Amino acid sequence: EKSVNTKSVEPDAELEQLIQQTQDEQNIVRRSNACGAIKVLASHDTNKAKLARTNGLLDALVYASLDDAVDSDALDARTRAVTALLYLSEPKDNRIIVAKHPGILDVLVKVIEEDTGEA
Repeated sequence: EKSVNTKSVEPDAELEQLIQQTQDEQNIVRRSNACGAIKVLASHDTNKAKLARTNGLLDALVYASLDDAVDSDALDARTRAVTALLYLSEPKDNRIIVAKHPGILDVLVKVIEEDTGEA
């Protein structure tokens, strides 16, 4: 069995700010925008390995994905977070990291059960 590099890395200052904004309780638009920015970063093949191993990033995406989609902004945030998780799961070496991350399976179940098009 091939060994997968699971060594984590620290986010730079800009990514750390996005990670914090994905967990903004008061400003759902800010959360949605931060999830969108991470989604764009995650869509680029050159970023996928590093992002999946960045401390706090998967936690932030899990947090944003588990939040109830009570309005269109919350749904946008969740959709963007779930899409980022999808992008990060594309490289084979990332799949085990993402799948084993705490909360990921809860996210998948919740999004599938409540599917409004983001699943």
